[in-house]
Amino acid sequence: MILVVIMASIVIQPLVELANLFREKVTLGSAVSNALRAARDRSLEVELLRGLDARVDEERFRDYFADAFEDTLNVSVSDDSGDEVTFISNDGKFNDFTVRFAFVESTDLNGRVVTQVNIDARSAYKFKTKALQLAEEAGSSGEVELISERTYLLSVRN
Repeated sequence: MILVVIMASIVIQPLVELANLFREKVTLGSAVSNALRAARDRSLEVELLRGLDARVDEERFRDYFADAFEDTLNVSVSDDSGDEVTFISNDGKFNDFTVRFAFVESTDLNGRVVTQVNIDARSAYKFKTKALQLAEEAGSSGEVELISERTYLLSVRN
């Protein structure tokens, strides 16, 4: 009976960890999507919307994105170096997040400005079960990363 309990815990712990990993990937993806929507709505240059141009103020976009991202995941900005922002967890639930921004501005066939925003958010996964935390501390396997990549196309249509 004791052997069955030990074997069951050996099998169940990685399954629980996989469920936690999947949940955190979904949480990160929704945090990035929500922050993108908040930043999009507030960072478009209003004066250019009359001409149907979707030009983005990149600094305001990053600021609004960071505010929404902080609120969603309970993290704080620790380093803001241009196109890369690093967030630290306020409650120790996550490892540090690194979010990279790339803005590409082009014109469409009608001569209107269209902005493409590429966002790459990454963090090393923080194991929740004790056995896998010990295995990570021992340096047994490679890092597991939480990754969310989004491409957002901003355009204005009449």
